[in-house]
Amino acid sequence: MSIVKKFTKWLLLVVSLVALVILKIFERLIKFQLCIVGFHRYGHLALEPEIFLAELDLVESRSNERKCVVTLWSFGPSAKQSNKYLASKWSEVVHAIPSWLANGLHEAGVLIPVLKLEEPKLSITGSKNGLDHSSSHLSFSREEIAEGNRLLKELGVDPNHPYVCLIVRDGGHYKSKGDTESPGYEFLNFDINNFSSAAKFLVGNGFQVVRMGSGTENPFSSAPDGVIDYALSNLRSEFLDVYLAATCDFAISTQTGPDAVCMLFRRPVLYVDVTRFSQFFFGSKLATWSPVRLQKNGRMLSMSEIVNSDIAWFKDPNLFIANGVSQVKSSEAEIRDLVALFVENRQLSKEDNSGVQKMVSSGMGEKGKLQFGEVTAKLLPGVEQILGEWVLK
Repeated sequence: MSIVKKFTKWLLLVVSLVALVILKIFERLIKFQLCIVGFHRYGHLALEPEIFLAELDLVESRSNERKCVVTLWSFGPSAKQSNKYLASKWSEVVHAIPSWLANGLHEAGVLIPVLKLEEPKLSITGSKNGLDHSSSHLSFSREEIAEGNRLLKELGVDPNHPYVCLIVRDGGHYKSKGDTESPGYEFLNFDINNFSSAAKFLVGNGFQVVRMGSGTENPFSSAPDGVIDYALSNLRSEFLDVYLAATCDFAISTQTGPDAVCMLFRRPVLYVDVTRFSQFFFGSKLATWSPVRLQKNGRMLSMSEIVNSDIAWFKDPNLFIANGVSQVKSSEAEIRDLVALFVENRQLSKEDNSGVQKMVSSGMGEKGKLQFGEVTAKLLPGVEQILGEWVLK
């Protein structure tokens, strides 16, 4: 490290320590806390602030006592933000500070714990069902709406008719960077072409279909006429990434980045072949889901076996392989049938009458409640007719 860098680092540390001392003096009047968002991951940038604010609103609405708390937010250095436009939108509604200052305050607090600012744990799932009880804390200006609709038309989307976002994860993003994903990530990756029949069904039922992505995905070579492959479009932008997900009628997703923006703007999502229960949005009615089929020693596991075991808490996908668990993804025809069920049932009651909500809640126990709140995500009605009765047992 050069002399200049060392001097800058020590100067920042001294300034941060002085700042913490000043904030500590005023602690009896004003409490300060520091929130550092997972800015490098799109889903975390979208939902960590939203979940925090939604749950804060709930707490304040249920309490007669209002404390004077100032939250300082950090959305990371601009060069490393997963979506600069989204980060700038958050900076419009919260007290954002430069990332270098946030890092300085954090490091100074670690050095002298008595001065450390409280750093609330941020979550993309939440424990108080905040998304179910609030509206989005972000909105578009008139100018942004006009620009968004102009870009939609240029893309080939009629903003006055419903469109569906198709959000399918594959390994293209990491391959484009020269990285190799570990074998477990094949549990999370899908072939976009297996969604061809589902897309054809949606188009045939009056929906426009937009395939989402970051520009590094594999081509949707079997896409039916009428499907817009936005992922590989030269019109892609960070603004339009957000605007599409925020204004769609609903989304079909395999549980990856852009669907968190749908949740942020309270757009319903059908999650196909959910594998990692620990990372799912069980605490939101916006999420309708169908689980993936998991096998161990060649035998299909029932829903109760999954939620009452460590399998439900696997975060690293390599743990499935390490524990002898294999996966049977839905076929193209099954995905089409799942999407058809969702379209048929999405306007019906939001209640889940399958009993699976109670099964998940009971199986994942207190730990699950602390992470998700009440289980309100709805199992796709009739999913057992496609995937088998194991989903209800």
